[in-house]
Amino acid sequence: MNTLFIRLIGPFALAAVGCGTTNNPSKAYVGLFGDNSVAVIDTSTSKVLTTIPVTAPDGLVITPDGAKVYVSSNNSGIIDVIDTATDAVSTSITVGTATALPAGLAITQDGKHIVAAIQGDGKAAIIDTTTDTVVNSLAVGKAHNSAISADGLTAYIASQVATAPAINLVAVPSATAGATYMLDKSPRALAAAGGKLYVTVAGNDSVEVLDAATGQAGTQILTGGSPHDIRPSTDGKRVLTVSQTVGDLEIIDPATGTIVGRVPTGKMPHWIALSSDGKLAYVTNEGDNNMVAIDLTTQKVVKTISNIGAAPRKIALQP
Repeated sequence: MNTLFIRLIGPFALAAVGCGTTNNPSKAYVGLFGDNSVAVIDTSTSKVLTTIPVTAPDGLVITPDGAKVYVSSNNSGIIDVIDTATDAVSTSITVGTATALPAGLAITQDGKHIVAAIQGDGKAAIIDTTTDTVVNSLAVGKAHNSAISADGLTAYIASQVATAPAINLVAVPSATAGATYMLDKSPRALAAAGGKLYVTVAGNDSVEVLDAATGQAGTQILTGGSPHDIRPSTDGKRVLTVSQTVGDLEIIDPATGTIVGRVPTGKMPHWIALSSDGKLAYVTNEGDNNMVAIDLTTQKVVKTISNIGAAPRKIALQP
């Protein structure tokens, strides 16, 4: 099984979700769940340039060329597409019924396809980013989030069915069903690196580790509590997660399965984004209405961008 990288992000990814001192992206896009909008932030000046109305913004990813941002509207049946040249919604993609409730998004490394977890309708939808249309879909109960293998051919879909939480493997772009890896609790976020799946789950203070090819469970990694987003560093040497209990970014050495660094971020950290050079991680703090940039070498916060709006969650950065 190939390893995975989400520009999410994702995710992964941000980093969709990041930026600060070197090779900074010009703009960050942050979903403000409390304001029903997406904030556009100049990361060099730390100023909010504008906000774009999007109801219940949930999943958020950016294309590798930085031209388009995709945002799922979690109280509707659409995913909005933002043109980053105008910072306005250029089109909306219907992904299901009015109660489809699209949630997490992941994008392939080549930017050709997006995998959307459609929670209300219970499916995974594959979107062609050239035509901005749904090309295939597959039933996945209470689909919440997803990750994609590095070759772009396999999606890992987090299913939050209460009686049968699982990770469903889905082929991209055909949406053909693959294996199902059963879990004990509902998955929140997931990432793949080095042949492993790293999964954060509700009600578990540890990161669960699975063999990506077989689903075999390995040794869990204890965090500071309530881990949420998780993703590999750009060089694959580390895995990053956030603890919502203690409010920090935690750095995992995948070779030993141990946490080798902790950086305080703020209240209720939600999502992580990585700068294109991999040197900085941006973390949104839902409880502080801000985001911070962390130098991954020094493991220190180098920038705090405050007052960006209510309940910042997902984030994506222009490369």
